Amino acid sequence: MTEKKYYKELYLNLEGLTIYRELLKDPVISNLNLLFKELSKTNPNIDEIFKLYFTLQNKLLEDSEAFGFSGNLLKSYVIDFLIKDKNFFTLTCEKIGSSIKENLYNIALNDIKIIYFLINFNLDSIGSLINYPCNFFNNYSPSNKINKIKHFEAYKDNILNADSSKKFLDSLIEYYFHVGCGELSDCIAFKWDNPKGLIGVKNFNKITLDDIVGYEYQKKILVKNTFDFISGNTANNVLLIGSAGTGKSSSVKALLNKFYDKGLRLVQISKEQLLCLSSLLNELKNRGKYFIIFIDDLSFEEFETDYKEMKSVLDGGIEEIPDNILIYATSNRRHLIKETWNDRTADEEIHISDSVNEKLSLSERFGIVLTYTNPDKEHYLAIVKSLAKKQNIKMDEDTLNLEASRWELKTHGRSGRTAKQFINYISSSN
Repeated sequence: MTEKKYYKELYLNLEGLTIYRELLKDPVISNLNLLFKELSKTNPNIDEIFKLYFTLQNKLLEDSEAFGFSGNLLKSYVIDFLIKDKNFFTLTCEKIGSSIKENLYNIALNDIKIIYFLINFNLDSIGSLINYPCNFFNNYSPSNKINKIKHFEAYKDNILNADSSKKFLDSLIEYYFHVGCGELSDCIAFKWDNPKGLIGVKNFNKITLDDIVGYEYQKKILVKNTFDFISGNTANNVLLIGSAGTGKSSSVKALLNKFYDKGLRLVQISKEQLLCLSSLLNELKNRGKYFIIFIDDLSFEEFETDYKEMKSVLDGGIEEIPDNILIYATSNRRHLIKETWNDRTADEEIHISDSVNEKLSLSERFGIVLTYTNPDKEHYLAIVKSLAKKQNIKMDEDTLNLEASRWELKTHGRSGRTAKQFINYISSSN
């Protein structure tokens, strides 16, 4: 086969994509496709080839530094596109994995054969053709270090190392099923944005349950409920109440770090986004993962009525909460909605109890309510000692306890947050 026929075959093959047709709109691949088309001509335009080649080179290098691509840049780039592509095939694989029907599998395999042929193309050959050889395309090492999730990278390595188009597809399907596609492909925690949808949180807090000193009963209940949830068993929505800084939010974040490799994901929304709750449920119910919708510091003033939207969802209105979704919320307020003495006096409302019950009813919709009380002195000093050990602070225990006690007296009182602030202070002082 002549070079011109070879490039023409590459160009025509890419035009034959079915499932992964969005790949043709990608800036790198569209440039590469135009390069193949130009090189297949009897009299190619050298100026156009130069422009396309160096534009392609620039984009590959830029994304390699932004996303940490290494080794074969074209291969890494295309694989990154494939795992982030959200289409009917990838979403189906996310839910049922290798149980997809033979017809759909074979259609996907036809696409992967084309893509597999593409990623094994040597870009350096074009550079040599125009007397601008580059030797970094096949063995690149990025300067910027990108934090990646090791559990995800193991599945990605299987795709990178696949030695046939069939193994490549099987590894892709495995990635979709165990990790996810689209927004789920490289993050475990998300924020919700209307109308953009899920926005990945790249630097999620790596706190573990062991980092939270004490509250053993609360952690045990949370772990059991969450494990039941990701195991497909019946589980409850959870409300964590207590004083600020006691570890309520940290406990929820720690659950994600414990169970993300089992398919758990977390989506945080604000109180102001409660009116978007139905849209969020609609988005998550069709995804192949288990989601905790996390609402931090939830409380309402008496004039706010958005809580009724949440109450309707929790109570099982017309649309039930899907089986792959739970709601975990934290609050400093036991009943979530501010009560006043006016609620208990016959001011304007005839049936006073109805007003009071309405305000109490939201917290009662949570199947599990866990209380995080402020630590006593012994518990507080135990938290300080644990954090000091983790930070490798060298200070005798009596001095540490004395300074920690002084710190809590002149700041915010005893709490896990106060202990952490104290440790931050003495760490910077040493």
